[in-house]
Amino acid sequence: MSTLAIDRTATATTSAVAHRPLTSLARDLLAVAWEPGAAPPREVRVRPELADRLCAQLGWDGTAHRLLGEPAGVPLVVDPQLPRSPGFEVRRVPPGARAHPLAATAA
Repeated sequence: MSTLAIDRTATATTSAVAHRPLTSLARDLLAVAWEPGAAPPREVRVRPELADRLCAQLGWDGTAHRLLGEPAGVPLVVDPQLPRSPGFEVRRVPPGARAHPLAATAA
């Protein structure tokens, strides 16, 4: 019978740099943003109360620029002009445009 060696130092290192798990709200927003067959998301716009709830669930402070999701992240923009229901919208990359418009300005 063979045995399996467990490297406990690798587990400790991995957990020290691990990100918080996404909440159901964040997962739902990302599922809509990355809907199969749709253009890639440029940004996710949310109402202020939804942004506050999301920030509280993820442990974010409200002042920093936020990217939702890993690894690339989708910019999260607070927009009080959105209707209360559903309280968010996904703005998508137009056909023929770059998937990450911020990358063009950084170059």
